[in-house]
Amino acid sequence: MDVTNIVDEIDLVVEVTETLDDGTSNTARFGVSKAVLTKVSTVFLGMLVGAHWKERSQSLISLGDGRITVTEVWLRVMHKTSLVYNLHFPDLWHLVQAIDYYNLEVTAFNEWFAMWYQKANSIILKPAELLYPTWRFDHAKGFAQWTSFMVYNYTRHITEENPTMLIQYHLPSRLIQQLNAAKGRLRTVLFRGLWAPCHRLLNSSCTCRKATLYDYQQHLYSINVWPLETVFLHKSINEILENLTKFSYEAPAGACVLCRQNYKNIVTRVEENVSAYFDGLCLDCLDRSKPKTGDVDMDYWRHHELKEHEYTSGCRFPHRQPTWYFSFNGRKEERDRMAKKMHERHERRRRSERYRTGLWSDSGHGDSD
Repeated sequence: MDVTNIVDEIDLVVEVTETLDDGTSNTARFGVSKAVLTKVSTVFLGMLVGAHWKERSQSLISLGDGRITVTEVWLRVMHKTSLVYNLHFPDLWHLVQAIDYYNLEVTAFNEWFAMWYQKANSIILKPAELLYPTWRFDHAKGFAQWTSFMVYNYTRHITEENPTMLIQYHLPSRLIQQLNAAKGRLRTVLFRGLWAPCHRLLNSSCTCRKATLYDYQQHLYSINVWPLETVFLHKSINEILENLTKFSYEAPAGACVLCRQNYKNIVTRVEENVSAYFDGLCLDCLDRSKPKTGDVDMDYWRHHELKEHEYTSGCRFPHRQPTWYFSFNGRKEERDRMAKKMHERHERRRRSERYRTGLWSDSGHGDSD
């Protein structure tokens, strides 16, 4: 059987067998460096160096069932040589599975994914399926692009999609919650802006206020953006904003000064404000290790005091305050805190046990002989 050499100087051949949909199978072999595999993977370290594994003394080892193209991709990334990008979209999930199975460093694949993403025709892919790969491979611009797209273009509740049966790979639920919260916020901003003229007219005492109020709302109704509570059920934010560009109502010439507001300018400002409000979720703002104030807790207390430029400090793309806010609220702080507390509790218990059994040296610098 032919061997595809991943590197020029090989001292190990790995074999992978892929089971096809029709029940048949294909097998491929790759020539690799044992030193590289044992360096990048604790699984291979145990398999090829450990005393109890038969593979230690073998020059050909089987990796069992797997995707051939996926295996070649991660082998080349780990060996940092002649990268290939001919990976079908669903195979990204299988690549993540391989990364997890062999305990590889996922950040080593970020540059590879960025190039794959650039080469891929993402236009024909579903935005709901692009969320997880762009999140997992830390593609900040792609993740922001598609989270923003879904907030503005989805009528129904926002969810992600997975084109494989690997259901264990998905976004943290808090991120989906924040996307739907962002969409809800856009609806609120849109409603407040369009309702503002109604509020002023309802508080007026002029004789023309009733006709003006009716005509304003009737025009919104005629372009299918009013009442918003009903329109939201079957139109996305972007569809409503598109309809707002058709707004052309003007109060009658005989109306009073209050009633002769520039409704076109008001509605245009609302449309522009909502259009530019949310730039998507920011992976850098989601990262609690990159606080804007220098401290994650101070971020919480001072989030309303930050200046515009501070919201994008350390971020890979420019964005506005709402993107920071919904990203900040999507952080996994509490889970991290709980994990840290559990780890500290475990360490205290372990040290206490070591002291009790006499395994801890008097100096406190290690085990005694």
